[in-house]
Amino acid sequence: MFKRILLPTDGSEHAARAAAVACDLAKRYGAALEIVSVIDPVPFVSFPEGGGEALAYYLDAAEEGAKQGIAAAEAAAKAAGVAWASHVLREHGPAQSIVEHAKAYGADLIVMGSHGRRGLDAVLLGSVAHKVLTLAKVPVFVVK
Repeated sequence: MFKRILLPTDGSEHAARAAAVACDLAKRYGAALEIVSVIDPVPFVSFPEGGGEALAYYLDAAEEGAKQGIAAAEAAAKAAGVAWASHVLREHGPAQSIVEHAKAYGADLIVMGSHGRRGLDAVLLGSVAHKVLTLAKVPVFVVK
């Protein structure tokens, strides 16, 4: 049924649960797993004076977080005995990047975690999972 599963990760507990589900599905269906973490290289509209230091700090932390999230997902894939590849995507707009990568990879399923934000948090912070659900042309399995 599924041959190529895309697993976006941000290194969170929710992403770890999604990795377990994605690995289980990949094993059951003999699917390959594509693990991605998206770093928005310019997350702010403008920087105050000295903002270059803030951007450098953000990018260093984002790179480290991406590496840790991918390493955890790779460990889950290895433990499950499924084939995987992993990439850090450095693109603006995580949801759009995930959907575009799913299309380029030929994914027939996206499995991702959700923080379950509601109310003002959802309005202010947005929901990558909700945006992926809206934009994706393939099924999206959201793990809470």
